[in-house]
Amino acid sequence: MTPDSTIYEPASSQTSNNRGRHSRWVRACAGLALGGSVWMSLALLGVPNVFHMTRMTGIIPFAVAGALVATTRFSRVLVLAAAATFVALITIAYTPLFIAPARSFIRADPLPPSADAVVVLSAGVTPDGFLHQQGLDRLLKGLALVRRGVAPTLLVTREERNVNDKKVTAAADQDSLAALAGVANIISTPLEASTHDEALAVKKIAVKAGWKRIVLVTSPFHTRRACATFEHVGMTVSCTPSDSRDIAIRSLDFPDDRIGAFSMLIYELAATLQYRRLGWL
Repeated sequence: MTPDSTIYEPASSQTSNNRGRHSRWVRACAGLALGGSVWMSLALLGVPNVFHMTRMTGIIPFAVAGALVATTRFSRVLVLAAAATFVALITIAYTPLFIAPARSFIRADPLPPSADAVVVLSAGVTPDGFLHQQGLDRLLKGLALVRRGVAPTLLVTREERNVNDKKVTAAADQDSLAALAGVANIISTPLEASTHDEALAVKKIAVKAGWKRIVLVTSPFHTRRACATFEHVGMTVSCTPSDSRDIAIRSLDFPDDRIGAFSMLIYELAATLQYRRLGWL
């Protein structure tokens, strides 16, 4: 009897189908890796920060999208995207191209002979209730200024975050560090969510206390926007950048520092545009 052709396929056809399936799996796996690499390049450049996302937030969606795109006729777009983000990363890390633009966001005013208060802005809180690196840098600078007699009062702003349905703040960490530094005259704002909210809260305290001038301490790349925001609500400000322990901004000779500075640059650029749109600057 002659085999039914609807049931049995020639060996060559089966081999061709197997090769086709194998090829699609290989392309999907390659796309998975390419999609993930695109996201990690963007994460290193600080793009997720602009949208208030963490570095790991988008890696799975990008990897899955890459796997799907790789099996279509648009696979070349994925390859070009991976190449473009990698070239951008290398260019920023190994050339001084963005050093000057990043430093243009740093504002450092002369310290006044005296001020009414040193105001230290918050910079997030860890799930364990401690300050992040930048928050610690800011507080140490503020404590040093009070110890030097620049102002008699230290004012710190507070933040909180939800961790497993619990409210976590760095208040205890801030207070303990102030105690270690021997600074007893420390006050705080209510919990705030943005630099603009911090400015309004500090202005309310300053009006009640009769303050005329404050020294505002924040991270170097945050100084220009932060101090302009405080001035916009009617405060007289001397802007002082904290020391930077996570990015060597004085030199910016190393790739990691240049990447960190670029990350801060694009975040502050986006935030400045947003603040101007909202009329906060």
